[in-house]
Amino acid sequence: MTYTGRTLGIGLMNGEPFAFYLLCSRSFPKRKAIFKGRAVYIENMTETDNPYVSYPVVRLLDDYAVVTNGLQTDFIAQTLEWESPRKALVHVLDALDYERDSYSTPRIAGIVEHGNGKGWLGFAGRDEFWVKSLELKDGKAFVTATYNLSFAELDFPAFESAEELAEKAIELPFEKKVLAIGVAAEKKGWGLAVSP
Repeated sequence: MTYTGRTLGIGLMNGEPFAFYLLCSRSFPKRKAIFKGRAVYIENMTETDNPYVSYPVVRLLDDYAVVTNGLQTDFIAQTLEWESPRKALVHVLDALDYERDSYSTPRIAGIVEHGNGKGWLGFAGRDEFWVKSLELKDGKAFVTATYNLSFAELDFPAFESAEELAEKAIELPFEKKVLAIGVAAEKKGWGLAVSP
């Protein structure tokens, strides 16, 4: 199995957009997801002065769901109030750039739009920067990760709810899995769940 670190995917299932976040970690495996209204936060449970291991991971808006591996989550959500998803990713990821930790961890980000088959992924690494506008495909997920997986298209197993989506995400064949968060479009709004 491959170690991908923080892993993010966007896709389409039964015509509805979805996104997931899979947290894999070698250094800080004791973390949990905290739900606060229309946002989810990753909270580290061990003592450290590392500023990057606790962060907002999901922010839900009426039209968009934003999923990232850092504080860029909130900046992207705010920027969507006046910018297109592509421009929001370009501007925020370019401004913040990669994380200044010992691994030069890339910042990754994804956006899906409610009622739309389009999605956006972004990656800001030390030696690589890109933002992609994607036509989502049913039963597929476009995925990026902080390590060993810049961009890939995966077959994604069927699910009926955000809970099932999170369960399918935690079953992906990657190392050092801690938790997964699923975001699935519903008739009204977004479904949100964590596994385990």
